[in-house]
Amino acid sequence: MTFYAGCNLLAALLLCPLFLQAQTTTAITQQTTATQDTQKLKIETALLIENFRKSDREIQKLSGNVRLRQDDIVIFCDTVILDQDDAILIGNVAIQQGDSLKIFADSTHYRADTKIADLYGQVVMENGKQQLFTQKLRYNAEKKIAEYHTGATINNGKSQLTSRHGYYFVNQKEVFFKGDVVATDPEFTLRTDTMAFNSETQVVRFVAPTLISQRDSKIYTEGGFYDIENNFAEFDVNPQYERDGQRGKAKKMRYNGANKRYTLEGDAYIDDQKKGQETIADVIIYDSETEKTTLKGNAAFKDSTHNLQGEEIRYDSRNKKYQLTGRGRVVEGANVIEADSLDFNDALGNGIAIGRVAWIDTASNYTLLAHRMDYNKISDYLFAYGGFNDGPAGRPLMKSIIDRDTLFMAADTLTSYKPDSLNDERILLAHHQVRIFKSDLQAVCDSLKFSSADSIFWFYKINNIPVIWSDTSQFSGDTIRMLMKNKKLDRIWLLQNSLVINSADELLFNQIKGRNTTAFFRNDQVQEMLVEGNAQVLYYALDEKQAYIGLNQTDCSEMRIYFGNNKVESIKFYQEPSGKFIPMKKAGRDPKKLEGFFWDKTRRPHNKSDL
Repeated sequence: MTFYAGCNLLAALLLCPLFLQAQTTTAITQQTTATQDTQKLKIETALLIENFRKSDREIQKLSGNVRLRQDDIVIFCDTVILDQDDAILIGNVAIQQGDSLKIFADSTHYRADTKIADLYGQVVMENGKQQLFTQKLRYNAEKKIAEYHTGATINNGKSQLTSRHGYYFVNQKEVFFKGDVVATDPEFTLRTDTMAFNSETQVVRFVAPTLISQRDSKIYTEGGFYDIENNFAEFDVNPQYERDGQRGKAKKMRYNGANKRYTLEGDAYIDDQKKGQETIADVIIYDSETEKTTLKGNAAFKDSTHNLQGEEIRYDSRNKKYQLTGRGRVVEGANVIEADSLDFNDALGNGIAIGRVAWIDTASNYTLLAHRMDYNKISDYLFAYGGFNDGPAGRPLMKSIIDRDTLFMAADTLTSYKPDSLNDERILLAHHQVRIFKSDLQAVCDSLKFSSADSIFWFYKINNIPVIWSDTSQFSGDTIRMLMKNKKLDRIWLLQNSLVINSADELLFNQIKGRNTTAFFRNDQVQEMLVEGNAQVLYYALDEKQAYIGLNQTDCSEMRIYFGNNKVESIKFYQEPSGKFIPMKKAGRDPKKLEGFFWDKTRRPHNKSDL
């Protein structure tokens, strides 16, 4: 049985005693327009009006093109039964209030004293372009509030929404949905328990756990709003999303459809398992049109090749570029770089780091400090200049851990590169005023080269002869090679015009001179020395009490000198040596010097700040 048929039966039961009473009275019929008032409803038209009495009150039945009015409310139906303030409307019921609101139903119970209508059957409410469909609806025309509790569907053309309960505030143009709320649109599907919608501002408010599903993504939130007109959304209670293997969450999420920009604020986090990427920041902004991402505050980005950290990170995924502003850190394999500003083109492999730059090679265990550093990841090229703390006017500094001690090197410029991408050899070049400091070793030269393949330092002369100091010894030559073995000083080659000077008191000087000299070290002390070509030696002999006893002076083509406790123990001379021993009384206290002698105290670095 349909509800419409049920209303006919209800009307029949109500009128049964009236028909019995009407046998003794004459029924009043009217074929023309009726204008009489019945209770609070004004009858405007009806094809047939029948009056009946029930007890002490009059009941009317109106049939055919019935139209009633109460204030700004106009009611249309096929049949109405009027019983004081109650009106039973049957067949093609239509209620209109104002210019935009219309409600259609199969039958309706309307109370004129409260202006409340209960509508049944195929109920349709229209307000502007929106339509609401339900089986039962209560409408309070006084307060202009409609509500339903048996389920309804709202349609505005391309979108549709269903819910179990609903409240429609006509004046405010606000709809409040509750219970199994489902919204479908060509672009998305929305599911929630409670939601509000303003038809004038076209703003949807979320006040309960809500899931929005699109073709390739899902958004979850427990609060927020969506501005349909401006295509702007904000989710501010536990928002999360999933998209193509990517998951994100934050304290607040926003989407601006005008510029296709997504914003995550407050403990923002994105995990992209498909790409192997992890993103963390106080704020994450993604522009889908330009494919540019900006991370602000405690920013971190990590993938299979990069690990970026900084105050602000900008990443252009389309052009494979990233930029760090504010203090930042980038980790790529064994290399770590920190700077106040970092720009890198991943496609080309070119990068620029500016401001307190620190480059750390964890594999080789060395660090470069500079004001600016240009580098290329593909060719492993690096060029550094300027000082870490004193800007462009300063000098870059390299430091490396050697045998639990730190070796520092400074120059006007430092360059590092790999000559062959197929092996791990790295070349380091230092140009102009190169200075080295280690607690037990110091050196200066005009330019320097180091190869990680053989661990040899080359010291070159341009204007000034290179010099190495170790303890109380000074080594010099036109070119110097220094070999590090197992991170310890192994040997030094002095090539052309070699000169070795040793002095414990800087009053008398032991001197070894030749064309080329090779010094062999053990435990950072000279153990043996080979002098080749025009070899000359001048050293002071000591007695058991370490007192000077005389001066040895010998010339030969080649000699080999053996040391103990950093002192000469014995010498072997080759090819017609000639020499003499001069007692101290005759030698005197004035220092004897070989040709080309110099004792350089001014250039020797005494600490890191001297670099």
